Amino acid sequence: MKINKRSFTKAERKFARFLQENKIPFKTKVKIKNREIDFIVGNYAIEIDCHEQDGSKNEMLVREGFIPIHFSNKEIKNNEFNKFS
Repeated sequence: MKINKRSFTKAERKFARFLQENKIPFKTKVKIKNREIDFIVGNYAIEIDCHEQDGSKNEMLVREGFIPIHFSNKEIKNNEFNKFS
């Protein structure tokens, strides 16, 4: 999967590289109920944000059977997401 600068933030590209390097299957930029989700890994809906969380989006994801996880750009930059691997 090609992760380009035009469609992805720096943090999203770094997270995608981590998933690829660790051979973790994922989908990216998935639309669920007309809402874009950064990454889908199994039943986890992973958002990489630099803004306040959208409670209605989280509620929709849970109704659709996903577990929402949010990382800030700073957490990605500092490799804090590695604690989940």
